[in-house]
Amino acid sequence: MTEPSVVIIVADGLRPDTLDRAIASGLVPELAALRAAGGRHVLTTTFPSVTGVAYVPILTGRHPAAAGVPGLRWYDRARGLPALLGHSRSYVGLQMRRIDHDLDPAVPTAWDLARGSALGSMAMVTRGLPVRGRVEHGWRFATRALGAHLAGSVERWSALESELAGRFVDRVRRERPRFAFATLTTGDKAAHAEGAGSAAVLASLQRVDQIARQVRTDAEHDGRWASMHLYVISDHGHAPVQRHFDLADALREAGVRVRSHPWTVPDRSEAAVMVSGNSMAHVYLGLEGRARLPWPSMRSSWGPRIDDILAHPAIGLVATSLSSSEVAVGDGNARAVIRFGEHGYSYRTERGNPLAIEPFEDQCPQAVHERTMESPYPDSIEQLASLTPAPRSGDVIVSAAPGWDLRQRYEPIAHVSSHGALHAAHMLVPFLANRPLAVSPRRTADLFGLVREVLDAPKGRP
Repeated sequence: MTEPSVVIIVADGLRPDTLDRAIASGLVPELAALRAAGGRHVLTTTFPSVTGVAYVPILTGRHPAAAGVPGLRWYDRARGLPALLGHSRSYVGLQMRRIDHDLDPAVPTAWDLARGSALGSMAMVTRGLPVRGRVEHGWRFATRALGAHLAGSVERWSALESELAGRFVDRVRRERPRFAFATLTTGDKAAHAEGAGSAAVLASLQRVDQIARQVRTDAEHDGRWASMHLYVISDHGHAPVQRHFDLADALREAGVRVRSHPWTVPDRSEAAVMVSGNSMAHVYLGLEGRARLPWPSMRSSWGPRIDDILAHPAIGLVATSLSSSEVAVGDGNARAVIRFGEHGYSYRTERGNPLAIEPFEDQCPQAVHERTMESPYPDSIEQLASLTPAPRSGDVIVSAAPGWDLRQRYEPIAHVSSHGALHAAHMLVPFLANRPLAVSPRRTADLFGLVREVLDAPKGRP
């Protein structure tokens, strides 16, 4: 028997209900077979629920902010990022590969576990993956990818992705890596442009189905299937957007000097608005300071300037850090405090109930996850506790209300659907496996543990 191996295929932006309808219609027979063999699970992703950032939990087992990556875009108070870029980061375009640089060097990746026997396609997080193991490489590919993105062309991106998919399948067959990871992002781009259940999204899902079938067929042919673990997962959900509220422009109109992408050159900005997936934003205030301050010490100076903006209908939730172990969360009419530490998590309401869950004291992460799964904000407690106090996070964290996003200009594809927020439509993702699991995963971060278990297994054990 060959060594145990793992192949993960990420269907970027796929919703559980979209997958279920595609299976029921007979459109994706291979994914239907996976569901029959190993079951269909619904997991929570990370907040912010956005491409690239949401790969971090799968490939490290850590919340992205705890690993050094708080969002798709973020501002560096420590001024470690170049002044030419306004001390800010965007993993869109030329800085995409900088996630590897920004990840905490102490955090191991799944690529490290594979010890060189690895293959990746459009993984974004590639630290520990040898250059020879990257399906996409070179300036020609980078030029084509950037051109397709800036043109906002789903068709051009799909053609590029089809080519990469063929290379990925071929190399998995020939090289037999112990760990392989491929993301297919056309479905996400199509969902932004046409909606999460559009024909283009389903066509992209059919490509996922084809890859899964080819990987299985090849592995059955050469005897690897009995020891191969094939997982299909999404990184975030999607939800329709009817209205756009440009948070950066709203602050400017209120008299705040704001830095935001794509124009982040050094200036006299007082604040930075860093939007992820368009339905979540980090807001950094008082850019002259280099240290993160708790919100109570900033409230008197900044509250009067931004409170009315944060009360806009587009704003679903606002989170601020009260201390290293306390987070305040509210929705304009309600306020609660999350406390966390060695005794677990607590949730205490002060006015209303912004997360729509029963208050509790000293609960473990697993129990808290169960308490929130049926709420409007699945896994909200641990996600807010992980993101809000992180050193690179904003002073104010905003999750958009359903039907809204937070960025109106500079998008190559006009968004009719979006993601990034903490609400259920963005946070719940499907997961399929080719065999039953001893323990059902709860979060996408749990996949890292599954990968570790497989790669650490001795030869001869499936």
